[in-house]
Amino acid sequence: MKSKAPLVMMEQMVMILVFALAAALCMRAFVLSSSLSEEAERRDVAVLLCENTAEGCKGMEKLEGGAGEGPYTAYYDAQGAPTETDPVYRVQVERVDVEEALAGTLAKAVARAFDQATGRELYHLEFAWQREVS
Repeated sequence: MKSKAPLVMMEQMVMILVFALAAALCMRAFVLSSSLSEEAERRDVAVLLCENTAEGCKGMEKLEGGAGEGPYTAYYDAQGAPTETDPVYRVQVERVDVEEALAGTLAKAVARAFDQATGRELYHLEFAWQREVS
């Protein structure tokens, strides 16, 4: 009678190979989910910065001026606090032209949040406000 030891050994090797492949796939999924989570966190901070900047900029004199003015720019750290050194986010606000019929009563602008390291736009928000009529 032949020994069944080689067959059992081969079965064990196949099982170890299957578990190793499953572990590798799980590790890859965990790494991907971690990077997706970090990207979502950066985007959440960018959304909050654009919203706060839009609320703060409504009616600002810098945005009320005519053509020729450059964009208003602010720099923020990783937690979204204003900073001048080692910024993580850059938020720029630029005027947007409105329809001629509404130009006297309505003003528009767009706030864009960028990742300072890569220069990639994370989020943008177009907003408008009603001008005070005197």
